[in-house]
Amino acid sequence: MDKTNRLRATQVQTLPQQIAASIRDSILDGSLGAGDRLPSEEAMAEMYGCSRPTVREALGTLRADGVLTSARGRGGGYRVAELSPAALGAAVGEVISLSLGMKTLDYGQLFAVRFDLELRAAATAAQVRTDADLETLRAILPEDPGELPVEAALAVDIAFHRALAEASHNPLLIGFAGATATAFRRFSEEVQEVDPPRVLDGIAEVVDAVAAQDPDASREAMRHHLAYFSRYFGLE
Repeated sequence: MDKTNRLRATQVQTLPQQIAASIRDSILDGSLGAGDRLPSEEAMAEMYGCSRPTVREALGTLRADGVLTSARGRGGGYRVAELSPAALGAAVGEVISLSLGMKTLDYGQLFAVRFDLELRAAATAAQVRTDADLETLRAILPEDPGELPVEAALAVDIAFHRALAEASHNPLLIGFAGATATAFRRFSEEVQEVDPPRVLDGIAEVVDAVAAQDPDASREAMRHHLAYFSRYFGLE
C-alpha cells in the first residue's frame, strides 16, 4: 500500500536558525541569565562546527528579536538582554497595533482581555501599593473630567491604568498595560463619539479603594469604571 501521501513536509532549519534555537534553549533552561555574556564568535563557531558568519547571522537574529544586546570595544560582545516590562510592553504593543491595523484583531476583543487584567491589577495594587504609588495615582486624577476633550480624557485614562499597573508591581501586568496604552493611543485618534466624563467615571473610587488597601472594593470599583467601555464595545 502506497503511504507516500501520508507524509508531512516539515520545515528544515538552517544552521543559523539551529544555533539561535540552541541559545534560546540555554536561556529558557536557566543556563544563561539576563546580562550573561556569550562566548566570542570565534569560540561559538568552533563549538557549533561552523563559520563565524554563520554564528554572526544567528546572533544578529536574536539581537533583532530583543533576546540579545551587543556592544563594541573592551567588555563588549553579545549579552542576554534584560527582558524588562517596558521591553515586553513595547513588543506586545507593536504586535497588537499591527493586528488592529490589519483587522485581525478589533478593539472589542482587546478590551475583553484588558477587562479581566484590569480587575486583577486593581486588586493587586490594593495589596502591595506604596505611598509613592498612591501619590502618582492621585496626581493623575483630573479636577473636572467634564472639561476635557475626548483625546485628553482618553490620555488620562491610559495614564491612570499604566500607573495602576505599576502599583501592582507585577511585571506582566505592567507590560500588558504598556502594550494596551500603545494600542489605545491609536484608538483615541480614530474615535470622537465617546463621552469624556463617562470615560473617567469611577477612577477616583478606584484610587480610594486602593488607598484603603481593600482588594475586593478595588476590583468592584474597577468593574464600575470599565462599565462604560464594556457597553461601548457591546460586551454587556
